Amino acid sequence: MSDKAAIIICPSEARIDRPLLGLTIGERLLLSLSYSNIRRIAFVGPGPRPSCERATFETIEVDQLRSERAVLVVPSDLVLDRKAFGEPRATPPELPLAWVDPSTAASIIDAPEAWLSERASDPGRSGEGFAIRVHDSQTARAAERALLGSLRKPIDGVVSRNLNRHVSLFTTRFLVKLGLSPNVFTVLFMFVGLASAIFVSMAEYWWAILLGAFLFQAQSILDGCDGEMARLTYRFSHIGQWLDSIGDDVTNYAFCLGLALGQARLHGSEVLYIAGFATLAAQVLASGIMYRRMLLWKTGDLLAIPDTVSTKDDGSLFSSAIKVLRMIAKRDTFVLIIAVLAAVQLPRVAFWVYAGGTFPMLLGVVINDLRVSKLAPTAAKKPALATTSINPANTATAGT
Repeated sequence: MSDKAAIIICPSEARIDRPLLGLTIGERLLLSLSYSNIRRIAFVGPGPRPSCERATFETIEVDQLRSERAVLVVPSDLVLDRKAFGEPRATPPELPLAWVDPSTAASIIDAPEAWLSERASDPGRSGEGFAIRVHDSQTARAAERALLGSLRKPIDGVVSRNLNRHVSLFTTRFLVKLGLSPNVFTVLFMFVGLASAIFVSMAEYWWAILLGAFLFQAQSILDGCDGEMARLTYRFSHIGQWLDSIGDDVTNYAFCLGLALGQARLHGSEVLYIAGFATLAAQVLASGIMYRRMLLWKTGDLLAIPDTVSTKDDGSLFSSAIKVLRMIAKRDTFVLIIAVLAAVQLPRVAFWVYAGGTFPMLLGVVINDLRVSKLAPTAAKKPALATTSINPANTATAGT
């Protein structure tokens, strides 16, 4: 996709230095443009010009826009869904932005604030395609709600949709204001997971198992915060993807081993010792296979690797059963099941459920890797999520 151009209208009353979820209004707009391949920007109007060291763009004069096929026009105090840009096309009239041709752009440049007065602000849409001009506390709160709502993912499992995401978004709202890198929190959350493993290994104490189960579930919830922070502040990174993948595995495998060792020591069971280390070996082998494929495909995102085993849907009873198992095996659901079993003082049952799911998972990973090895690597996912155009016919769908 080639670089595109934009006109940023800077009204005199615009408060572009207002902080909002880790970025100022002006920084957020420029980063949104930059990550949408809009790299040439002309500023018009009497108000302050936004700036951001992390945004990549060239400031141009308005007469340089004549050669453009289409130009995006936005106000400097606009907060919008990161999918609101893409290939030039019609935009809904209720949004205070538009793709225009060079001749229309010329008329806007002559009277920029008059053009803005004709464009209504977003009426409160919080899903894909929202665009809100922030000029007071009320619009700032609306923009904050819309931004947080846009972080929900269509791929979220049932537990994530109904529990985890609610808590993680509430937490992210405060963590993002601390100004720390999302990677810092990824590491901190991994230590929460390791602490859960230590506590469940203290099998002599019921309260330790209960606390370990609580921390295991808490880590699963907090695991969403670093990604939410990265998307809110445009701090995507390849190393962040790897840290997130490794952190999840370290937490899962340590908790499973902690269950086995604690119960083996408490009951003097050699079988549990053997089963615990055998399960750990299977888990590490599965991760090794997946990490190797991720390295070959030059990605740190496990979701970039196609799933050829559990996504087949031919309408048969077998494929329906696989779909149910796949839903249960999603990390949000599986972690909650294990955490509940441990919390109600059934740690041995929790371990055997964990171990029972590990070996079929390993088989699935091996089969999937053999199939994927015959495919050409897909384009490596950039740290920033791909953007799409606003669809005027369906602008209220959920964001990712």
